[in-house]
Amino acid sequence: MAERAHPDDPCFRDKVSFRFRRGIVPWISIKRSAYRAAFLWRYKWVSEYSAGKDVLDVPCGMGWGTSLIRGAKSVVGLDISDDAIREANWRYGNAVRFQSGDMARLDFPASSFDLVSCLEGIEHVSLEIGRRFLEESERILRAGGLLLLSSPYCRRAEHSGNPYHVHEYQPEEIRALLSERFAIENVITRDVDLMRVLYIRCCKRVA
Repeated sequence: MAERAHPDDPCFRDKVSFRFRRGIVPWISIKRSAYRAAFLWRYKWVSEYSAGKDVLDVPCGMGWGTSLIRGAKSVVGLDISDDAIREANWRYGNAVRFQSGDMARLDFPASSFDLVSCLEGIEHVSLEIGRRFLEESERILRAGGLLLLSSPYCRRAEHSGNPYHVHEYQPEEIRALLSERFAIENVITRDVDLMRVLYIRCCKRVA
């Protein structure tokens, strides 16, 4: 996935400006980044369910978001880019285990994790890979484990035009796909610019 959230990206940084009132008293103005706020919110969302759990975050990019997951027993970040994993290990490897891997083939034994998070990731891969990822997530989750997935779509058109988004799922489409393997427990909707993001909490069904 080429499009990655990065703390040094200007789009994810709050803008601070200084003005002087009557030429003497400084006045500080802070314009909050909507993208940064949304990014921080979604990892806070994951942290609400991660306490004491073994967590897999995929795709993890350069590890910024993965490093924000709190309270977990263990956290593993997985990404297909070796360069991203090298940066993740350099920045956050003291707290999180990072490794290269493919969403379509999660190289972990069955029942390895209590929680899998996939935030702003499934739209970056093909329908086929997305389906394989959900199959693999079901396999590596323990009974009753959670899949936390966010899926953005454009509110004004069929596709946002983002060249890194291979397929933007419509709400009924992603719900139907997830329901094939998971029980959907809750859906939260949040907007960022033209995008509407569904945050979906799913549970692996107990056989």
